[in-house]
This record gives sequence, structure tokens and C-alpha cells, in this order.
Amino acid sequence: MPDQPQQEPPKEPFNIPLDPTVGTGATLAQAISLVEAAAELRGYALKKKSALTRSWWDWIQAHLLKWTLFAFVIWINIWWTKNVLKMVWLSGSKGSYFHLDNNVLIALVSTSIASFLALVIVVAKNLFPESK
Repeated sequence: MPDQPQQEPPKEPFNIPLDPTVGTGATLAQAISLVEAAAELRGYALKKKSALTRSWWDWIQAHLLKWTLFAFVIWINIWWTKNVLKMVWLSGSKGSYFHLDNNVLIALVSTSIASFLALVIVVAKNLFPESK
């Protein structure tokens, strides 16, 4: 449009300051490796095996939480077995109104035993693998 005056281009370009971490050439993996190396050096300086192997939170996760989960699985299995035995006992009692067919009782007991053993074995093998 001829009526409006032309805008002048800026004489000085807009300068964006550079990020100080860009010019170092270190990647994220290198930075993490450097932090881990510093922690290992600190562990050697302390001359303690615990400082070299794992931190306190790693120990909590590796030991306490595994044992807590394993204890919970055992507790759930004991509770389930108690209830299955109660159903079998009530089904076989003479004065009880709770009766199950023999095939149902056999299926209930056999699947309960199989699930109890399988769950304990699977959880134990995954939580506590064999050391080589």
C-alpha cells in the first residue's frame, strides 16, 4: 500500500545468549557416567564395601521390599488355604447346610494346591534369582 510508510529493518539483529551447557560437548549419558564415577571414587575413598555396592535406597528395594512381597504372598496363600479347608469341612459336616458335589470339592482342593505351589515358586524364583 502506497499510503503507509515502509518499516525499516532493524539495524542490529536480536542476539539470543547461548546456553552454557551446549558448548561443552557432553551428552546426558556422559554426565550420568561422570556422576556415577564420582560416587564410585567417593566409595573408594571411604574404604567401605557398602559405599561401593549400593546406596541405602537400593538396599531397601533389593531386600526389604522383596521380603515384604514374599511374606504377603505367603500370607495370602495361607488365608486362601484356610478358607478352602473351611469349605471342605463345612461341606463334609453332617449338620451343615453348605454342601458341594464331590467333583467340585476335588477341583477346589487340587487347583488350590496347584496355585499355592505355583505362586510361591514363581514369586520366589523371580524375587530371589540364583546367583551365578
